[in-house]
Amino acid sequence: MDSRWASRWRRPETRWQLLLGAEGLVLVLLGLLGLANGGWRASGDVPVLAVFHLNTAHSVLLLIVGVLALLAAPWRRGVALFATLQMVGGVLLFVYGTAESTAGEGRTPFLLHPAENFMHAGLAVLGFIILCGVESTPRPARPRRRLVARH
Repeated sequence: MDSRWASRWRRPETRWQLLLGAEGLVLVLLGLLGLANGGWRASGDVPVLAVFHLNTAHSVLLLIVGVLALLAAPWRRGVALFATLQMVGGVLLFVYGTAESTAGEGRTPFLLHPAENFMHAGLAVLGFIILCGVESTPRPARPRRRLVARH
C-alpha cells in the first residue's frame, strides 16, 4: 500500500469526511425509501420509518442533498463548503417548515410535519459540528515551492 494513501486515513480531517459520507448515505437511503414507499406516485405524504412523512418533492430533495454530500466528502474544501450550505439550508428549512405548518396543513410543497422540521434542525446542527471539526483540524504542511531553481 502506498504510504501517502495510508497516511491520508490518519489525518484528523478524515473523520469529518467519513461522517459527511455516512450522512450522505443516510440521506440517500431516506430519499430512496420515500420514493420506494409510493412517494413518487402518491400526491400526499408517505410514512417512512414510522416517523417521517415524505412526499415526492421532499424525497427528491433528500436524495439530491445526499448525493451532493457524497460528492463533497473526499475533499476538505468540499466538506467545509457543503457543511456551511447544509447549516444555512437546514435552518432556513426549519424556519420555513415551522412557519408554514402553523399557517395551515398542506400549504408547503414538502408537506413538512414536526418530525421533518426537527430533522432539518438536526441536519443544521450536524453541519455546524462538521464545519467546526474540519476547520479546527490543522492543515497539512505543504513544501514551499522555490521560485528560483537551485544551482
